[in-house]
Amino acid sequence: MADKKFKYVPFVTEVMTARYPKLSEPDTKGEYADGKYKTEATADEDYTERFQEAIQAVADASFAGKKNVHLPWKETKEGAIAFNFKSPKKKPQLTDAKGKALKAGTIVRGGSSIRIAGVIAAWEKGAKRGVSLWPDAVRVIKLSEGFDAANAFGGAEEGFDADEYEPNTSFGDDPIETDADEATAMAGDDAFKL
Repeated sequence: MADKKFKYVPFVTEVMTARYPKLSEPDTKGEYADGKYKTEATADEDYTERFQEAIQAVADASFAGKKNVHLPWKETKEGAIAFNFKSPKKKPQLTDAKGKALKAGTIVRGGSSIRIAGVIAAWEKGAKRGVSLWPDAVRVIKLSEGFDAANAFGGAEEGFDADEYEPNTSFGDDPIETDADEATAMAGDDAFKL
């Protein structure tokens, strides 16, 4: 089998919106996990067209006259174009808008505004060929905090305290015997009757 051959063209994107980013940690969970650092990203229509043209130019120059060339974008169910950025081996450098490295534990979430620097890599392996977007650095312009469901309610409130509760783990072990008249009396006048 032939080795992969690569041709590289550097790129730096304008501001884009991250979708399903796995930039802080590699993608290692789920059905489609591949252990790589990656993100999808969308942009406004004008930049999307210009970026697609630049990628297509690399594909045309690298694979003139060849068919079935994989391109690194897809249409989302909302009708936008999402570009696929995927690092083959290394974690991209993550920085804030000022160019300073992100603190350990900072998670880049979907909806974050980012810029990406890397290479458009034209590759060929046997009968397969395509163009990939390899991110070397990601600058976070606006970090999406995401939704922290546990903190959505604010501070503690008066009421139920899980520390004071002992769950009944013997449910069904000790049946309560009642006759039909007693059960109806316990249900009260509002009981649903058939």
